[in-house]
Amino acid sequence: MTHEEATAEAARRQAADPEATWLAVKHEDEWVIARLGLMPTPNPIGTATKPPPVAPRDDPHSAIERAAWFAAGG
Repeated sequence: MTHEEATAEAARRQAADPEATWLAVKHEDEWVIARLGLMPTPNPIGTATKPPPVAPRDDPHSAIERAAWFAAGG
């Protein structure tokens, strides 16, 4: 199977089974179709991480108390 054929087949299977992710991958000099049990996300939003909370500039707390504040999520 060529890369173009594998890509077309993966697209066809994706349309037939949208509950999974279909990929064309090269395995030992041959293109094959792989099914992943991951449902595609239509509208991904946000980021995987968020910045840590910012401590007030004039914070009278000790470094240990500020670290506990950051560890608790602010």
